[in-house]
Amino acid sequence: MSNINSNTSEPNSSEKKNAGMAWPIGIIIGYLIFVGGTLAFVFFTFTVPVNLEKVDYYESTLQYQDQIDRLSRTMALAEPVRFELSSDGAKLNVYFPGEHARSGISGHIHLFRPSDFRLDREVEIAADSLGWQSIHVQGMQYGHWIMKVRWDAGGEEYYWQNELTL
Repeated sequence: MSNINSNTSEPNSSEKKNAGMAWPIGIIIGYLIFVGGTLAFVFFTFTVPVNLEKVDYYESTLQYQDQIDRLSRTMALAEPVRFELSSDGAKLNVYFPGEHARSGISGHIHLFRPSDFRLDREVEIAADSLGWQSIHVQGMQYGHWIMKVRWDAGGEEYYWQNELTL
């Protein structure tokens, strides 16, 4: 007589079948989570705004030799362009070389905000006879700015840029 305990927990065939189906379901769920995450990331990247320096950034890079010539002429000036921020921080004073101020200057000053192009500001050059121009900067967002100045004097084009913090 053998004493067999009928309470041993040996799985029957239906329990074995269900245990065998667990790993394919896990793989399918893992794959669906991966695909869903990838699609969510792709959707997210299409909703992030792209801030290029200019709208026609790639076209403007093709004309860079002209920019190099402008920079060379600017570096050769006897008097450099310079600027100062007023003590109350309300005005930005830009000084152009005296020889250019006497002959007449035309051009623009671009206040470029690297972190958000929508804050950029462009001002026409209207320097006085001594070469000074004041730009009201009160109300502009504090932080890092790049001042890009491009002007024409005596039939020659010039370019100068400098960083400033308002």
